[in-house]
Amino acid sequence: MDAREQTERAGAQEGARMTFVKSHGEDPSQATAGGSVKGVGKAAGAAASRVGGKNLEVEVASGDALDVRNFSVQERLSSLFEVNLVAVSDNASIDFDAVVGQPARFTLRAGAHDRSWSGLCNHLEQVRVEPGGLSTYQLTLVPTMWLLTQRKNYRMFQHVSEPDIALKVLKEWGIEPEVRIDGGAYKKRKYRVQYAESDFAFVSRMLEDAGITYAFEQSGDETKLVLSDAPHANVKRGAPLMFLDDASLLRSHGISFVTDVRMGKRVRPGKYTLRDHDYRRPPGYKLVGSASGGQGLEAKLERYQYTPGAFLFGTDQGDATPSADDKGKARTDEKEAASLAQRRLDAKRGSAKVCTFETNAHDLAPGSVVSIAGHPHEALAESRTLLVVESSMSGTHHGEWSHRCKARGTDIPFRPELVTPKPKVNGVESATVVGPSGEEIHTDEFGRVRVHFHWDRESQMDDSSSCWIHVSQSWGGAGYGGVTLPRVGQEVLVDFLSGDPDRPVIVGRVYTNLQKVPYKLPDNKTQSGWRSNSTGGTGGYNEIMFEDAAGRELVNVQAQKDLNKLVKNNETETTGVDRTRTVGHDEAITVGNDQTIAVANNQTITVGKDRAAAIGVQDSTLVGKKHTVTIEQPAEPPPKIPPTGTVMTDQFISQTTGRSTLTMKGPDVSLTAEGSVSISAGANISMSAGANIQITAGSTIQTSAGVTIANAAGVTITTTAGAVVEVKAGQRATVDAAAVEVNGDTVLIAASGVVDIDGEYIDLN
Repeated sequence: MDAREQTERAGAQEGARMTFVKSHGEDPSQATAGGSVKGVGKAAGAAASRVGGKNLEVEVASGDALDVRNFSVQERLSSLFEVNLVAVSDNASIDFDAVVGQPARFTLRAGAHDRSWSGLCNHLEQVRVEPGGLSTYQLTLVPTMWLLTQRKNYRMFQHVSEPDIALKVLKEWGIEPEVRIDGGAYKKRKYRVQYAESDFAFVSRMLEDAGITYAFEQSGDETKLVLSDAPHANVKRGAPLMFLDDASLLRSHGISFVTDVRMGKRVRPGKYTLRDHDYRRPPGYKLVGSASGGQGLEAKLERYQYTPGAFLFGTDQGDATPSADDKGKARTDEKEAASLAQRRLDAKRGSAKVCTFETNAHDLAPGSVVSIAGHPHEALAESRTLLVVESSMSGTHHGEWSHRCKARGTDIPFRPELVTPKPKVNGVESATVVGPSGEEIHTDEFGRVRVHFHWDRESQMDDSSSCWIHVSQSWGGAGYGGVTLPRVGQEVLVDFLSGDPDRPVIVGRVYTNLQKVPYKLPDNKTQSGWRSNSTGGTGGYNEIMFEDAAGRELVNVQAQKDLNKLVKNNETETTGVDRTRTVGHDEAITVGNDQTIAVANNQTITVGKDRAAAIGVQDSTLVGKKHTVTIEQPAEPPPKIPPTGTVMTDQFISQTTGRSTLTMKGPDVSLTAEGSVSISAGANISMSAGANIQITAGSTIQTSAGVTIANAAGVTITTTAGAVVEVKAGQRATVDAAAVEVNGDTVLIAASGVVDIDGEYIDLN
């Protein structure tokens, strides 16, 4: 470029500057750039230095005077700023302990655009001692929030929103940020764990997940932390920044300008889809949250992410599960899921169009909203606003400063990207099952339990120590499967779905010195099984035990109280050798149809008291040889008569009381009694014999009837008496036959009246 072209270009720049001044009313006499953009001559930078004072100042807690020679400042939204200084001091032995970790402030004097960064000094190093007595130091200033990077912790938060979690951690460090968010818009999260990560990483992760940005703003001489969910809506800086193509030709420094402007666009995703799983819903339910915003090619570029638990928020809606919701109700929220997907998409698409520039407006910081005047590109028209997202400043005490910014349009809401990695749990952890005081088994409707993690210093070892955690079972289905609930005090093994500390699941249990094995080991190493423990510390248990020692194999089953068994069809039981069954009290057997009992050898049944049998129709008993029924006699005094009983063999039955006996042997029946034999019938008694009937009595045979006694024989009836045969009748005794014969040594016929003997022929001899 020759001298003429330089003159013409300088004139054009001056004309543009004057037009800018007239349009925006910025008075050059009231504004001082306070330093030149890199490339502007040293003379200009020197002219910008404050007369009679320092333009770079650092204050440290020890009070030592330090003369800053050069500096660099790095700032970015949702990031800690860092100020690196090189300074000299006449103190060759600055007390490091009085400086490092103590408050510090760096101030850049730039007239109306003064900037200061206050925080603490986290690094001080003496790098050189000069012959003249001056020592050179390097020091680094960071915000107080930097201290959060130095503490790593394990802990959990339940039913707290992400911004409230961040505020709680910051408060522990004495940091009270300015909050520019709608607190009511952020629902409580069921469970969030800080797992082996610094407080800073955890807070950053919570804010990123909620779409909240943090930045550092100057408030007087102090630097304050600001939390905002809409930095793109910050108040716009008063006057636009004038665009200058070549700042080296600028004749006056009274105008805030930008130069070396670079703008570009990159391909970004046009769709973001999140998916979650809700164990309360059917497996086929598509629980998704989605947001779209791209055109053309970008509309096809989808970020699909499966994030279990991402849609779980506190609510007062949903089905009632009182035990599961004892600390607060949380359900998947599809509306919140869509908002979450939109925030994630905004974070990705916000970096599609980025503008970088150099400026002499040193008051610009991440979070500033500005506009540019005079740039020919439509995207940088003065009517459009830009959000500064990153700033880098450097310079020397001579005033030769460089300030470069990165900005993006405010048409897309700014959301911090998810740059903080979520920690992963590598492998399983052990934990102790916990519950309310005095409760042995603490569970909810889903068989979940709560645990105390051994790393948790804040746990009270009660039902607030964790969220409800699912327990892996041997088998699980819709109303079927196996259930064994870990009990309070037991040691369990906890795994984490995809290594996510927010998604614990119990996968096993282990024995400890306090939770000992049910069978003494190694003595009973061949035993295995399942033994429960009755509640209330009674010492009782139910058990299924297996003994696998060769020659002593055993299956042992114990029911501490009741045992119910239901077989809905057939049951087959086979015992190879012996079987013994003992019932302590009553036993009832009901057979709906037939029952068959087969005993190959002997059967003994002992009934201690009474026995009753009721047969509805027939009772048949078949004995192969002999059947005996005996009534047991008392042991004392010894019996004098045979026992009462029944004996049955082939062709023989004998029933006896010991003093009377009924015997049936082949065709004969014998009835003997030491006392009387009585036969009584309500109607008839019929006695019939093919040959003889003989009735013999030692004294008297008496036959009586209310009306008639009839004795009939085909030939002869003989009545014989050793002494007298007497026939008496109250009225008449009649003997009627073809012939009547009365023989005897004496025949006596006597009557009180008449004796009438009538016949065709009477022979009295």
